[in-house]
Amino acid sequence: MCLYCVDNRDIKDFEDKRNNLFQSFSLFKINTTEERDQLQTRYNNLTEERDQIQTRYNNLTKERDQIQTRYNNLTKERDQLQTRYNNLTKERDQIQTRYNNLTKERDQIQTRYNNLTEERDQIQTRYNNLTKERDQIQTRYNNLTKERDQLQTRYNNLTKERDQIQTRYNNLTKERDQIQTRYNILTTEKGHIQAKLFVIEQHCQEGWRYFDSSLYFLSTEKKTWKQSREDCKGRGADLVIINSREEQTFLFNLHLRAWIGLTDSVTEEIWKWVDGTTLTTGYWGKGQPDNGGPLLGQEDCVEIYYGQADPVQTWNDDKCGSNHDWICEKEV
Repeated sequence: MCLYCVDNRDIKDFEDKRNNLFQSFSLFKINTTEERDQLQTRYNNLTEERDQIQTRYNNLTKERDQIQTRYNNLTKERDQLQTRYNNLTKERDQIQTRYNNLTKERDQIQTRYNNLTEERDQIQTRYNNLTKERDQIQTRYNNLTKERDQLQTRYNNLTKERDQIQTRYNNLTKERDQIQTRYNILTTEKGHIQAKLFVIEQHCQEGWRYFDSSLYFLSTEKKTWKQSREDCKGRGADLVIINSREEQTFLFNLHLRAWIGLTDSVTEEIWKWVDGTTLTTGYWGKGQPDNGGPLLGQEDCVEIYYGQADPVQTWNDDKCGSNHDWICEKEV
């Protein structure tokens, strides 16, 4: 028996198996190619869908830097997948796995997209509510501003009115104080006047005459200038001092030739009143004072002489030892 002899049936079986193997391989190759194409198509579709979702995601979440980063990573991964595309025949399982991963990532992105859309809608709703609330607040603010301006205007008017009232009050207070002061002055003056009237009445009963706050006593006898002054002092007065034109006219109308309180007995031609003041305005008669002329001399005392025509030209110097009526004066 031949150890290395081959039976024809074996050869035929081998050939059938080989043919079947080639046929199976061909079928496998065909199926693998179709599946690869389908996967490529699905991959392309998924890639396109992912890009669309990524685009929508980017448009909705521009501010989301992390998503943008992931998008860049996906772009980079897509480029890597493009490179791996050349080896798809040997890496179908890897592509399938990547496909699954991409599907899962797409779902995650879709979920995140949905969440972002919901969040965007919530934000939009909150934004609309805030906008509405802002408009309401703006309206309230405008109303409050208008009310504030009205209150400010009313406040300014009230302040102005208050200041006017304060001014009027101050003026009335000042006027009241002035009136009170005048009243007090008038009350005091009334008391003084009443006292003066009492004094005047008493003195008038004793023969004194009143003129412009002074009392005047007219003598009923004649004495020298010095004796006349002593009599006045005994009455609490002094010889009259004439301070005004009105007083001069009043005394002139008494129709007396009487001593007045003026003399130059201390210093010749320096006429002084009995209170020590120097004469400033005199009512001398014509040619007076003449000191009695060059022959007589020593006329050092003054009398008022009513016999003149002009009431303000009635003074005459005479010897102090002459006897005349006299006029005493004292203030009330």
